[in-house]
Amino acid sequence: MDKATARKLADALTWARIWSVIPITVLAWYEMRWWVFGLYIAASLTDLFDGYFGRRATPPDYDIDLDGRADDLFAVMTLAWIWMLFPEFWPTYWLPWIPVLVTVQIYLWVEAIRRPALVIPHFEFGRKGMVYFCVLLPVLIAFGDYDWYVHSVFLWATAGKLQLVWYVAGPDANDRQNTSHA
Repeated sequence: MDKATARKLADALTWARIWSVIPITVLAWYEMRWWVFGLYIAASLTDLFDGYFGRRATPPDYDIDLDGRADDLFAVMTLAWIWMLFPEFWPTYWLPWIPVLVTVQIYLWVEAIRRPALVIPHFEFGRKGMVYFCVLLPVLIAFGDYDWYVHSVFLWATAGKLQLVWYVAGPDANDRQNTSHA
């Protein structure tokens, strides 16, 4: 497969994940858990395959990190879908995880806007954390709520976001402003 075709496939899969938010939200609104489960798994797999093709493709023609933005959207919407399907989840788990994750994500978005030349990388720890996070909703649907599991997912997600904060705000942050990472 040539690099241009790989880029088209990677971008198409990323857009499929972005657009999947609409039907998953509708299904979650009507509490159709098993339909959410199936479509959510399919949408999560687009993240796996867009990365596979993206690493074999030509660089994108645009400066926007489409995959990173799709990941952020999918993560935020996953929390919304959990709220829609499991209202009892939030009183149990929202502290301290959600305020910390929201604050860190807002900081990263502000830095990306404030310093447009800054490329925020996809670290391997964060990639694995995103996979682990994407398993949270299906596990809740299929097996129910396990405290140890939910806390471990939020701990990994928080650690992954803090790794990005260290990269963006750490001692070498200004030296990395013009460095590109995939």
